Amino acid sequence: GGFTGGRFRLEASADGASCTPTTATAELTLDIADLGRLWLGDESAVRLAALGRVREQRAGAARVADALLRTSRRPWCPDVF
Repeated sequence: GGFTGGRFRLEASADGASCTPTTATAELTLDIADLGRLWLGDESAVRLAALGRVREQRAGAARVADALLRTSRRPWCPDVF
C-alpha cells in the first residue's frame, strides 16, 4: 500500500518532474528496493533488467529510466552513519 505498491507515472521535462498514481499499463515493473537504488542514481535500470530484477513491459523502458535517473557522479555522503 501507500507509496510502496501500485502504479505511478513519472513525467519529466526541462521544466520539472511529477510522479502521480495511475491505472495505465506499466512500462517497468520493479520492487521498492530496486526503485530506491535507481532513485539514488548509482544503479542502472538496464543492468537490473539484465539481472531479472527490473522487468520491461515496453521495450526500451529501462533505457529511458536510466536517462531520467542516472547521474554523472556517484552518490556520496561525507557523514558516517
